[in-house]
Amino acid sequence: MAKAILLLKNIGVEIFIVFLYILLINNYLGNAEKTMNADGVGYYDYLPSLFIHHDMLRNNAKAEKDTVLYERISSYAFYVDYQGFKVNKYPCGTAVLEAPFFFYTYLTTQKNGNQADGYQTSFQITIFHAALFYLFLTLFFLALLLKLYHIRKPIIIITQLLLVFSTGILEYANYDAGFSHIYSMFAITAFAYLAKSFFVTRQRKYFFLAALFLGLIVILRQLNVVIILFIPFLAGSFSELKVGLSIFKDIKSVFLSILIFLGMVSIQGILWYAQTGHFLVYSYQGEGFDFLKPEIFNILFSYRKGLFVYTPILLVSLLGLIYMLYKKQYYLTFTWMLFFSVLTYLLSSWHSWYYGCSFGQRPYIDYYVIFFISLAILLNGINLYAKFFGLLIAFATVPINIMQAYQYKAFIMEWINMDEKKYWDIFLKTDDKYKGLVWKKSYYMDYLEELSRYKLGDFEVKSGDNFLLFEVVTDTLIEVKKLEIIQVKFNNEFFENNDSRVILSVTNNDEKTSYYWHAVPLIHFKELDFGEYQTGFYNFQFTPIQDTMSRTIKISISGDNQLNSIKDVEVLLLRKK
Repeated sequence: MAKAILLLKNIGVEIFIVFLYILLINNYLGNAEKTMNADGVGYYDYLPSLFIHHDMLRNNAKAEKDTVLYERISSYAFYVDYQGFKVNKYPCGTAVLEAPFFFYTYLTTQKNGNQADGYQTSFQITIFHAALFYLFLTLFFLALLLKLYHIRKPIIIITQLLLVFSTGILEYANYDAGFSHIYSMFAITAFAYLAKSFFVTRQRKYFFLAALFLGLIVILRQLNVVIILFIPFLAGSFSELKVGLSIFKDIKSVFLSILIFLGMVSIQGILWYAQTGHFLVYSYQGEGFDFLKPEIFNILFSYRKGLFVYTPILLVSLLGLIYMLYKKQYYLTFTWMLFFSVLTYLLSSWHSWYYGCSFGQRPYIDYYVIFFISLAILLNGINLYAKFFGLLIAFATVPINIMQAYQYKAFIMEWINMDEKKYWDIFLKTDDKYKGLVWKKSYYMDYLEELSRYKLGDFEVKSGDNFLLFEVVTDTLIEVKKLEIIQVKFNNEFFENNDSRVILSVTNNDEKTSYYWHAVPLIHFKELDFGEYQTGFYNFQFTPIQDTMSRTIKISISGDNQLNSIKDVEVLLLRKK
């Protein structure tokens, strides 16, 4: 009993923080029905491939000769061609860490005998549980690491809270729990603790464990091996670094650590061999780095995916460098900045510096520990008044981050093409009327064919009215089977507080049932700034009508509590060329 109480005391804070995170998900952010999305499917698919579908061994079968073997994997874009074989382009480390959770679910879930096996709801849920577990371990190792820096317990707890609630963790431990970032963050945080422990204690066990975790880091994401450049900072001083590295004079210890490292890394080599017949594979075919064109400013400050724009707490953490300079800790400042500079140069040189459809700058999640060491050192060292001001700024980033995470999941924030205008149009906006505002799909008119145009004139929609703008029966439309897009356009000022909606309905006349119905907030029509008089439009797109059933197309405005004056109303019936 005493041991259980002691264990709970040591991990109680971490459990409580994870519990708070679950409460936030359940009561605000919402639970994700699918936790394996996009890249997350690729990281995970090693497990169903090996243990359910048995299609991992491909080095003895060409794609064109074994269609049964390749039927499932060919449906996934992350399986790329490599010398006649299909290879999973993503590393296997995430699947290795997910494996215990997968096996439990595998043994307790009924398989259906189809391609969906391994991706049923129970497997989606278990990946969420896996992400929570490794988030817990990240918090645990972060606390151990900060203790080695003599950070006081309250500051450690504050740092842990900020790590969870002011960063991309809100997104990547829930909606995108299948991505590699939570797992890499755990491995790098644990590695940092073990490396620091070795420099503090000189015990070889930490050296060997650090080698094990370095191997894990590599199979999680090969580029993350760059974390070894953070070792000088973890050493604490040049003299400590020199003494610590003297272990490389011990041939036996070095040999054993290399075996441990290679043993972990060999997991990836074996899986590559099973797929291609080669132990070393560059699986990111057609993708790579352009070291002559790093997008350093964009990766840090752009509205599209800037690190400090979408995770401002990390900008606050840089104040820790100023504190270290003030304390004349030049070695720590220089080694931290050197690592951050090299890391940023590498990440920004990737051909897709914005890293696809994602929330914020996700590759930095793996390295959050370096920022929160700096933040903890700052908060621990400054005086009471400065601490109060610093905490005020730091915790102000929490609601901003929570709302942005909600915006991302609720289709308010655009996933890949954010810019300055879009960012400020939706800044901290969470109402339903903002959903899809910056997602509006536009078409170049050169690629559209106009079937019909109706000029309707000017209208005034009174408060609370449901005003019919346009009505036509499809029987009167000669080219109704070509109709794909109905564009509604008019002039208005589009005030942000206007809650009116424009409704397009296509009703089956015989059955009195709906073929199509869509209501769009009036503000979604705007093209320029709110409150500016402009020509706005919206494209209603639907599946072309192919039968001869008579239908009625109606366009109406459901007014809010103010007068809407719309001018030069036009309705265009269009098709794509």
